[in-house]
Amino acid sequence: MKKPINPEEFNCPLPINEHDRIQLAHGSGGQMSNDLISKLFVWAFANDELNKQDDNAVLNIDNLRLSFSTDSYVVDPIFFPGGNIGELAVN
Repeated sequence: MKKPINPEEFNCPLPINEHDRIQLAHGSGGQMSNDLISKLFVWAFANDELNKQDDNAVLNIDNLRLSFSTDSYVVDPIFFPGGNIGELAVN
């Protein structure tokens, strides 16, 4: 007989609007990430650039505009069908 599923054993919470601490799901890039950024970081570090909420920084160097972004990828294995972690990082 299969053990019944206990929802409290799951690590990723359901999308609830208010949390008393940061949850794993806040890092998923979805609505919870947006809420965390908007409700916590934007007002705390408010400035013209941050208020744009762009996913990059635009650097002006020698009359050229360069878009700069950082991201992290956690992929295991590092080589997988159709790509690899290095290709993801560059593209």
